[in-house]
Amino acid sequence: MGGVTTLLPVERLRALPVAEQNTPGRLLRLGALLVAGCLVTAVVSLFGGLSRQAAVDEATGRVAALSSDAAVVYRSLAAADAMATSGFVSGGAEPVAVRQRSDDELARASAALAHAGGELAEDDPARALVADVATRLPVYSGLIETARVYNRQGLPLGQTYLTGASALLRQDMLPAVQRLRDDQSAQLAEDYGWGRAVPLAVLLLGVATLAALGDAWRREARRTNRTVNPGLAASAGLVSLALLWWLVAGTVSFLALGSAGAHGRAEAALGSARVAVLQARSNESLVLVARSGSGASDSGFTDRLNLLLSETGLLRKAQDAVGPEADAQLAGVRADATAWQAAHAQLRALDDGGRYAEAAQSAIGTDPAGSRAAFDRLDASLGAALDRQREAQVDAAGTAHGALFGLAAGPMLLLLLAGVAAGYGIELRVKEYR
Repeated sequence: MGGVTTLLPVERLRALPVAEQNTPGRLLRLGALLVAGCLVTAVVSLFGGLSRQAAVDEATGRVAALSSDAAVVYRSLAAADAMATSGFVSGGAEPVAVRQRSDDELARASAALAHAGGELAEDDPARALVADVATRLPVYSGLIETARVYNRQGLPLGQTYLTGASALLRQDMLPAVQRLRDDQSAQLAEDYGWGRAVPLAVLLLGVATLAALGDAWRREARRTNRTVNPGLAASAGLVSLALLWWLVAGTVSFLALGSAGAHGRAEAALGSARVAVLQARSNESLVLVARSGSGASDSGFTDRLNLLLSETGLLRKAQDAVGPEADAQLAGVRADATAWQAAHAQLRALDDGGRYAEAAQSAIGTDPAGSRAAFDRLDASLGAALDRQREAQVDAAGTAHGALFGLAAGPMLLLLLAGVAAGYGIELRVKEYR
């Protein structure tokens, strides 16, 4: 009795039509294999499409916002310091417009920090960096305000507080923001890399399924002398469309994300270049305020400009990232940097020659040949180049996002329909034996 119970399920399986050792049984097994191939490919396509769309969504959404916030904080802090230090060059009360711009930049940095903090998860290590900078920001502002009070009173202690504030920003705050920038850049590169990954699993399964459909079609055509099996033909066409969708979407997103990554690297280099220029401007003002002459104190200016202009400098990195399309604009930036370098040398010559008033006028006046005018031209050209790369990055990422639209659902639906069509095509043949 127990033996009968044990064999009964096996006997039932053998009694199934698909297990019959005849032509209908063979066709049913073939149909099951073809349908299974379509279904497995559909599932792999679904998850592959979802993962790529999620990566690009993250790159164009939260990570892009955090990268933008970090860049805004980095640039605004450096700009605020450059404005604050230049306001002390003339002595006494600083110009209202200069103070207002410095305060505006600090407010912009504070707002970007708050936004970045809201975008970060509770357990994200970057929260510590944001909190550190946010904590130090009012300390920096307090030192600047104290320096202003003493400066209005004509006391040299103001210069001490100004130097301390600038050192706090350069040595503690900006490096923390740079680490945040690096973290977000790495995350962006990872998301871009996943979005550009070749969908090998989908393509291999799809090609294998298509090959199986083609082989089944050929064999059945030979057996029946019928050229076309409507179901198998439709199934092969649908699988081909699904594969074509993947190929087109994958190629477009691969190229677009590669372009976005290149423009992102150029943007990062130009962002660092702009901060280096602002730090050089702060150094120029601090040396003037301190009346310390050239030499070691002025080396900060030279070092910062060399970060731009050297053969392996930031401008070269930006140019290498995007190629000839940015040559003309970056050549203009390099020319403006060289012109400011020359204007700064003239300013230093005036200060070292005991002509402080003329040197100060070069630093804060409106003379087109002066250092301030040259700095303004460089800052404007760098800003324009930075904006162009940022826009190009956003456009390229948007193209990739558009190319991946529907990638999860579209090919999956085509492959499911292909499975239905393959089953229908085999069913037509099986009916011929009933």
